[in-house]
Amino acid sequence: MVTRMLTEIFGDYPQVKVIKLLISHPHTEYTKTDIAECANISRATLYRFWDKLEKYNVVKEGRKIANSQLYSVNTESEVVKALDKFIQGLVDVEIEEQKILRESKK
Repeated sequence: MVTRMLTEIFGDYPQVKVIKLLISHPHTEYTKTDIAECANISRATLYRFWDKLEKYNVVKEGRKIANSQLYSVNTESEVVKALDKFIQGLVDVEIEEQKILRESKK
């Protein structure tokens, strides 16, 4: 539901796909390849905006396994906290709309 709402508002852009993935799975660590595959975008596309994700502290480095660096969403980032608050606002609106819809059907 939440990820659908983000797409409805911001569009089906690669950046939105990546942010939806990371925020939806805050305790999961991914390689950049995993992120691209799970978000259904190419690695080249991911690399075009990866530096912005780092600049705004949306992602943080996690463990390193062999030669692969793992990343996850940075839940301490002010940007991520603001996105979480925004998402919670969307959820609240959706819940209220569902209540109104149920009441109107009675």
